Amino acid sequence: MINRFRQSLPADLVTHVLAMCGEKGEEWLESLPSIVRELEGEWSIKVQKPFVAGEFNFVAPAVGKIPDLVVLKISPPFETDEILGEAAYLKAKNGSGAVKLIAQDIAQRAILIEHALPGENLTEYFNDNEPASVEPAIEVLRSILGPPPPGAGEITTLDKWFDGLRRYQSTKFPADYAKRALQIYEALSAQPDRMFYLHGDFHPGNIVSANREPYLAIDPKGIIGHIGYEIAVYLNNFHWWQEGKADIHSILETSIKQFSDAFDIDPVEIRQWAFAQMVMGAWLSFEDMPEYYDNSVAKADIWNV
Repeated sequence: MINRFRQSLPADLVTHVLAMCGEKGEEWLESLPSIVRELEGEWSIKVQKPFVAGEFNFVAPAVGKIPDLVVLKISPPFETDEILGEAAYLKAKNGSGAVKLIAQDIAQRAILIEHALPGENLTEYFNDNEPASVEPAIEVLRSILGPPPPGAGEITTLDKWFDGLRRYQSTKFPADYAKRALQIYEALSAQPDRMFYLHGDFHPGNIVSANREPYLAIDPKGIIGHIGYEIAVYLNNFHWWQEGKADIHSILETSIKQFSDAFDIDPVEIRQWAFAQMVMGAWLSFEDMPEYYDNSVAKADIWNV
């Protein structure tokens, strides 16, 4: 039974869990069927086959009483407790612009959340008209943007993430990119009026169609930092989505202007944030799974800063 269950898991999830967690990851994969059964009993739900797109967490639709359609998400034993940050963020938003948190089991690193339906993400919905995805993304960002909550001392910050980037000096990570990203962060992050409780992973794949709102955000990390970082996450993923198109520079210029106008941020600063964020993303991949790193940081050159 355990083997059948494991075979039902997305291949990328198994690969990432073993690469990032080692022996603890193997033990977690072995125990996952019993964890799911325990949570089914605790929350009176019946868990279905996991989503194939679940790369770093076990994520599966479920049916239950509260409400009828829900999603179960269980985090592997990663060193960071991102799922706790996700739960805190969703609880703070209380359904405003994002899916609702229904229940949480801290010991099992699990959350039960609203299942947004139809659930098409922006990359699916706007597959033949990618630039049209920017305005819906801006509307969702407006709806979720808010100040850090009271007692925010335990919430992860961008400062902490970029402090971690300083460890590049003892590694083979490209130093020139890291230095430039840190320079940009130090220059732009000291703007208190731009500090918000950020989603932290605001990209087209994490914005989905829903019935109660046109679109809702899913899979937040929940961090405190500058809004420029949030916009940069979207723009970098927007770039990867259309990489290789002959008019990519024109498309990016238009999208930068849209975000600039919507949030009153200098387009040059948006470009700088996009560079710094792409370097940060590459660094996190390098640090977590160095054996899979492919020098993706060089793609930051697209922002010409």
